Amino acid sequence: MKSNRVFSFFLAVLPLSLLVSCAKGPAPSTQDKKAELCTNLARFKTSVVTLKSMSPSSTVGDFRKAEDQVKTAFAALKTSAVAVQDAKTADLEAAFNSLDKAVAAVPNTATLSQASASIAPNIAAVEAAEDQIKSGLNCP
Repeated sequence: MKSNRVFSFFLAVLPLSLLVSCAKGPAPSTQDKKAELCTNLARFKTSVVTLKSMSPSSTVGDFRKAEDQVKTAFAALKTSAVAVQDAKTADLEAAFNSLDKAVAAVPNTATLSQASASIAPNIAAVEAAEDQIKSGLNCP
């Protein structure tokens, strides 16, 4: 009698557990993970280009907003890179950290042309590292 109850309970719970496990969907494939990384790499590049293209008519607020976009895009890139084993991000991370320090070191009294000139070498290093990852992953 007791075994019938246990059996009935498991019989009732089984469809629910199957439904829950199927609802999660299949795990992303390696190609999906690479595609996500390539997308985040493109977003990161766009944010770096925005920072790089500050003009004399831009404001310090524009500069700081572009800096925040670079940080946000890099965080997303770094998160997606963890899932891709052959993503070699150490050089990009080092270049990003140098850029971040260079941007933080720009005084609020600096003109935007001075700020752009002071971070230009760091942006070049970030772009080179980003291109290296992109070509290693065969991103479009």
